[in-house]
Amino acid sequence: MSPRTAISPDSSPRLPLDGGLVTSVCRAYGQDTDGWDARPDEERGEYTAVVDHPALPGAVETADVLVCRGAAVELDDRWVFFDDLAPAATFVDSGRASNLPSLDLYEAAEVRAHCAEHGRPEAALLLGRQVYEPSEIRGLVARYAAHVAGRP
Repeated sequence: MSPRTAISPDSSPRLPLDGGLVTSVCRAYGQDTDGWDARPDEERGEYTAVVDHPALPGAVETADVLVCRGAAVELDDRWVFFDDLAPAATFVDSGRASNLPSLDLYEAAEVRAHCAEHGRPEAALLLGRQVYEPSEIRGLVARYAAHVAGRP
């Protein structure tokens, strides 16, 4: 089942997402293993699924589902989610001046919901466009620096 496919109506809460209905993060993003990387350790804050998803959904908050737009950085075998591209680009740029391995930056969305079937919160990380052009990263770092400089 792709993330764009509606899940059969049942008694679970449903959220319109991507032209379909999501009733469960694990059912929406965990059925088709092509193109996603399982990260099942919820206690460490990792994701039920990490999905290549070029058409990212918009930000949504309901009583049952939260979709946050932002950016994601892959750090070894973990993902770090930021609420905006600018601080994520600054993190990547700073990491390149350290002993960290290469860091990959993506536009992203994080989908969080409680799974009634499994009785626990679940999350999927949807990866959009990869940001790798040095000029774009420099522009984002400058934007973040200006934002920080303007803080009281």
